[in-house]
Amino acid sequence: MSVVNNMYVSLDKDEAQRMLRKAKSAHIKWRSYAQGLVAGLDIAEDKAPVQHTDCSFGKWYYGMGQQALGHHELYEGIEVPHRILHQIYGEIYHYIEKGKADKAKERLPHLVEISRTLLEAIALLEQEINAPG
Repeated sequence: MSVVNNMYVSLDKDEAQRMLRKAKSAHIKWRSYAQGLVAGLDIAEDKAPVQHTDCSFGKWYYGMGQQALGHHELYEGIEVPHRILHQIYGEIYHYIEKGKADKAKERLPHLVEISRTLLEAIALLEQEINAPG
């Protein structure tokens, strides 16, 4: 059964779930780079971009994800926590650039909290896709 039908993409439930798992994985990878930066590791900016549209998850969300899953009401619920996450990360990134690692470390729990919110929003979308009917 097709769960997505629009002019761009048609996915069955399994394909949609694989797509969401890959998107979650991209987010978790990005978060680990952000945490590494705060821990003092040398992380290339392209591994943990500041702009929400530049990370792998953001590229997926505004590209293939939008085309394939954008018609789901819960899909839109992913955008706000993703934007907030990157706003917090922007603060962290600028603190690190200015040599204020302690300030960056203070903001890290907020980043992790919003990351969990984002992952919960994705999980809700997964449940919606898996729902019968």
